[in-house]
Amino acid sequence: MKQFDQSFLEEQKKAQRATIFRIYNYYRVLISCLFLFLFLDPNLNDFVGKVDPELFKITIVSYIIVNVVLGIATLFANVNFLSKPMTAIFVIIGDIIALTLLMSASGGVSSGLGSFLFFTLAFAGGMVYGRVSTVLPAIAFILTIYGEFYLFFLNENDIQSFFQAGLLGIVYFVTNILFQTLSRQLQKRQSEVYTLEQINQLVIGGLRTGVVVLTNNSKPRLMNQSAERFLSTPSQPGSDYESVPDNLLHAVTRWRDDPSHGEVTFNVTATGKELVATFSELHTPSPEADTLIFLEDSTEVQKQAQQLKLASLGRLSANIAHEIRNPLGAISHAAQLLGESKNLDKGDARLCEIIQNHSVRMNGVIENVLQLSRRKSAEPQIIVLAQWLSNFVTEFETDGQEKPQITVLLNPNDTVITADPLHLSQIMENLCQNGIRYSKKKTSEPRLAIRGGRDPQTRLPFLEIIDYGHGVDEELVSNLFEPFYTTETTGTGLGLYLSKELCAANDARLNYKRADTGGSSFKITFTEP
Repeated sequence: MKQFDQSFLEEQKKAQRATIFRIYNYYRVLISCLFLFLFLDPNLNDFVGKVDPELFKITIVSYIIVNVVLGIATLFANVNFLSKPMTAIFVIIGDIIALTLLMSASGGVSSGLGSFLFFTLAFAGGMVYGRVSTVLPAIAFILTIYGEFYLFFLNENDIQSFFQAGLLGIVYFVTNILFQTLSRQLQKRQSEVYTLEQINQLVIGGLRTGVVVLTNNSKPRLMNQSAERFLSTPSQPGSDYESVPDNLLHAVTRWRDDPSHGEVTFNVTATGKELVATFSELHTPSPEADTLIFLEDSTEVQKQAQQLKLASLGRLSANIAHEIRNPLGAISHAAQLLGESKNLDKGDARLCEIIQNHSVRMNGVIENVLQLSRRKSAEPQIIVLAQWLSNFVTEFETDGQEKPQITVLLNPNDTVITADPLHLSQIMENLCQNGIRYSKKKTSEPRLAIRGGRDPQTRLPFLEIIDYGHGVDEELVSNLFEPFYTTETTGTGLGLYLSKELCAANDARLNYKRADTGGSSFKITFTEP
């Protein structure tokens, strides 16, 4: 977002003063040409130049030449030069002299040309401040009175003209002071507006919440730094934002059609941060309202929820340890002793076996819950992925009864990540064991592929575990990381849940998608080390 400072405000003021100066010069050229037209037209020349046509002609021709030259010069002059009060003072004094000469040559205040000095003195009030600005209407009044004295001695007016000149002088001062006051008030309001704009920019720019303003044709008008970071659209100095992600645009369109969809959760990319967007209508002077979007990273909310969840699990696990584990151990031990009896027939022996198997399964659930609740906070370290993967694969291959076929692809080889090594080992062990099991079910071979490196789109380091199984059905994907959810009769349903929680503790993201092999692909995306 652009931020305004005092120098920017000064530059804006200079540009405005230069623009006003150029507009005033166009006005001067226009009225001088109008006076010349009135003077040259036989039917209208009684209004101007009737007392001293020669003086009027010389004055108006000189005035036009000066105005045209100044008009051309203002197109190329520096803004700093045009905005200086001294430049305006010289021009205004020249206008006062020229207009009072034209007024005297046309019969004085009775000609009505003195009214044109109102605009000149109003311009003076807007461009020049303080005592100097008040001197300008005094000069105009003195020259007007002098012109009336000159005409009085020529018997071209009467005493009544001095009264009119006095009233005209009062109006000169009132006009100048009025526009001085208005100009100061406008500048004060302008300073306040720019100050508020600067405060708004600093406040909005420093928010952790992303703020985006979309026009009615879905083009971003404004975006703060958090939104740029969330949407991966860094701004370039002096350039506009081109677009926002398509899934956000679809959500905005759906909200415009149905305002009940006021909040939506989406990912910028398949492995990007999960963002929560809320929408509001922003009323502007234009007929079509803009859309105000607030973006929040759901990670913080998830962390808070995770802390509450872990606290609840801690209390639950303590109850499980006392209320379930001891009776379960007794049941398992009794079933084992009963199974060793020689008086059991085959049916009873099978029942004892079922009791023992389910006791073991329940004990595994309890162990996983206790492991989750007792887990230590992450202690992230810089890990060289190539070396760590080599050690992990070696240990994983030697731990099992059957040596699996694991293919490792890493690009680039010098990829590093930030993670807790113990947590990463638990995550990889869970995912690899699942992958080996499902690959063996389909192909009868314990095969697995591990890819790593940097994602071509996000440039973030990642690890991907790919199996050769049947994959997960689409209707089951949404529940894949839920606790105690499993499609296996012998599973606890906590392996993937525990892996995702460990990833979150290390500021990493675990996502599922169907692999090109037809099996499952679990991708861990790490933050920049």
